[in-house]
Amino acid sequence: MKIQLRYIVFPVLIFSLFACKRAQPKPLEKESLAIVESHDIGLQLITNAVAAPVQLDVPQDGTDRMFITEHMGKIRILKNDSLLPKPFLDLSSKQGENKDPHGVGTINSVAFSPNYATDHKFYVSYNAATTITENPAKLVISEFTHSDADPDMANINSEVRVLEIEGSRAFANGGGIAFGPDGYLYINVGDDAFNDSTYVHRAQDLNYLEGKMLRIDIRKTPYAIPPDNPYVGMPDKRPEIWASGLRKMWRFSFDPKTKRLIGADVGEQKREEVDIVLKGANYGWPNMEGDTIYKPEPTQDNMAFTTPINNNRHNEGICIIGGQVYCGKAIPFLKDKYLFGDFNGNLFTLTEDKDGQWTRQLLNIRNKPEGPFLICSLGADKNNELYVMGLTSNPETSIQGSLFKIIE
Repeated sequence: MKIQLRYIVFPVLIFSLFACKRAQPKPLEKESLAIVESHDIGLQLITNAVAAPVQLDVPQDGTDRMFITEHMGKIRILKNDSLLPKPFLDLSSKQGENKDPHGVGTINSVAFSPNYATDHKFYVSYNAATTITENPAKLVISEFTHSDADPDMANINSEVRVLEIEGSRAFANGGGIAFGPDGYLYINVGDDAFNDSTYVHRAQDLNYLEGKMLRIDIRKTPYAIPPDNPYVGMPDKRPEIWASGLRKMWRFSFDPKTKRLIGADVGEQKREEVDIVLKGANYGWPNMEGDTIYKPEPTQDNMAFTTPINNNRHNEGICIIGGQVYCGKAIPFLKDKYLFGDFNGNLFTLTEDKDGQWTRQLLNIRNKPEGPFLICSLGADKNNELYVMGLTSNPETSIQGSLFKIIE
């Protein structure tokens, strides 16, 4: 959607991460929803001193630090509820001041090593400069370590590039990265044309990485292929691929109990969807968009596609934001529910019954920020309590980045 809001000052974030087809966000029409409102929740402001926050991470290193990723190229540390003045990582020092309209130096996602306490490694998905004239930027997954002298500072010179993806729209298709319970790194690469009429969709072509969920082993340099990946040893199929047919999955996570990978795939024209991403599964893009046909292909059997567990119509939201299964203790009624959001400021839950069917509910935010509240991401702390981050209005600067804790 093309979101034309006069108060947006982060065009790269809006058009690169949330690009789909909708001219203007509209208020949620409750009568159009096949859902019911559930319990009330509140938002406790933690900080509004961050810029365009797109991710929250808490590495398992015993320090209780919370790392906030700013889309424009910085990672900040929240320690004892205070934001440290110096960024943990600042890619602008490596890429130059970020004035490029295609987001060179912007960060898409961050993943801390499961062994961060001892190996000090973390991984960053970001847009980097390219030498190919027709490609505005390329997608890079890189390994960094923190400074030996100061664990609150990354060593910018420690970068080791793990994976680079070139393409005319690579800058608009950077997705999330996260370590799975198996210790492998999962990477989502989008397949959004980004308003390019000449773009060729690759999500159904297993010889390309676009439109896929990837799974790699970074314990070897630059990486190895897990032996149980579905296309290992097959001709004309990239062995990194775990699943296919995805348009632009904005945030995925692993259920702490079931270990299932659950993510939210941003739609193009009619549908936003939530998927359980399975080994070797095909989710249909661009033939399908959620449960609707987008680009019909006579030779394709649509029944072979894996269906979403949830579809949002575009009168219910504008860009879906993936979240987490709640397994904290502070809000009992959210227990075992998948909580996710929408860029328009709404929060939802999905509840699975004993037959594997999912029910969606709209959460009522009692103290929703006045003016525009644009949700960019959700995350969890060490106690598995959930946080929501995004853009809120400010009388002086017109817009600011904010982090809230979700409370009962």
